Amino acid sequence: MNSYFYSPSLHTFLIAGLHKNRPADCVPLSDAEHTALMMHQSQGFEITFDRELMKPVARELAPPTETERLTAMHLEKTAQVNLACEAAITGGFWSSALGEPFQYASQLDDQLNLTGVIQTGMDSLYACRDQLGTKLFRSHTAEQLRHVGSDFSSFKQQLLQKANGLKQALDRALADSDLASLQLVSWEDAQ
Repeated sequence: MNSYFYSPSLHTFLIAGLHKNRPADCVPLSDAEHTALMMHQSQGFEITFDRELMKPVARELAPPTETERLTAMHLEKTAQVNLACEAAITGGFWSSALGEPFQYASQLDDQLNLTGVIQTGMDSLYACRDQLGTKLFRSHTAEQLRHVGSDFSSFKQQLLQKANGLKQALDRALADSDLASLQLVSWEDAQ
C-alpha cells in the first residue's frame, strides 16, 4: 500500500489515511519517490507532473527572465516605499503650536483622536512629549489644536509626496527596463 499520492489537478501531495477523498487524477507514490521529490523541492527544484511518465518529477526552475526580475524588483521596492512611508507617518511629528516644539504621536488612533478633538472646536488637554521625551497632557486652545492638525497634515503631505516621487522613479525605471535605477531607489536616500 502506498502512503503518498500526487494530484496533478491540485498540484500537491496527499497522504493516505489523512486525505481519504482524493481526486480521481491521483497517482500513487512510493515512500522513496516521495522522499526524493521532497528533497529536490527543498533544493529549489519545481515539482511538475510529467504527462508522458504519468507521475510527478522534479525539474530545475528556469531562471527568471529579465522582465520577471524587473517586475519582481519593482514590486519589492514599491512595497518597501509604502512601508517606509507608513512608518514615517505613524512615527510621530513635531509641532510648535504651543510656542516651542513638542512631539505628537501619529499612529492611526492618534490621528483619529486629533481629528476628533479639533472637530469639537473647544480647548482641550492633549498629549505630547517635550524635547526630553516627557509625555504629558498639556492644555491646548482650539486654535493650537488646529495648528497641531495643520502641522500634521503638512508633515504627512511631505511624506506622501516623497513616496509618490519614489514610486514614479520606480515606474520610469521599470518602463525603461533599467534594473540599476530600480535598485538605487530607496526611502533612506531620497530627499
